[in-house]
Amino acid sequence: MSVFIDTGVFYAHHDTDANRHTVGMDALNTVLKSSEYGYVLTSDYVYDEVVTLTHRQTGDIAAGIEVGRRIRGEGYPDAIDMLHSSRQQFTDAVTAHQKYAEHGLSFTDAMTVTLVDHHDIDAVLSFDDDFDGVVDRLDPATVAGP
Repeated sequence: MSVFIDTGVFYAHHDTDANRHTVGMDALNTVLKSSEYGYVLTSDYVYDEVVTLTHRQTGDIAAGIEVGRRIRGEGYPDAIDMLHSSRQQFTDAVTAHQKYAEHGLSFTDAMTVTLVDHHDIDAVLSFDDDFDGVVDRLDPATVAGP
């Protein structure tokens, strides 16, 4: 199995004041530590979104830098592979963004859909139900431990 981690999960995991912190933290830790979920990935687009969101929400550049370090695995034992888009994948994301307009996907989400399709990733771990009906989504509340 393979799982793509979305922005909201990283943000909730990092920000102890986030209303979904515990669920995000438990879900991400479960995915990273359990062989049931296998290969864990994200993208440079999600990385950008998380680092920027964290900096803007907290008003602290150091918080954005720290969450970036965690995602890149610097000083942390759990590995998350970072996908980078190609020119063709960018074009495909533009198409996906238009095709799924009724779902309200952000462009980053459209890139996620493209990368999930291109790399045959099994599911996206996301709070964002805009993915429903587009790709398989794991709701963090269903992944988090007891």
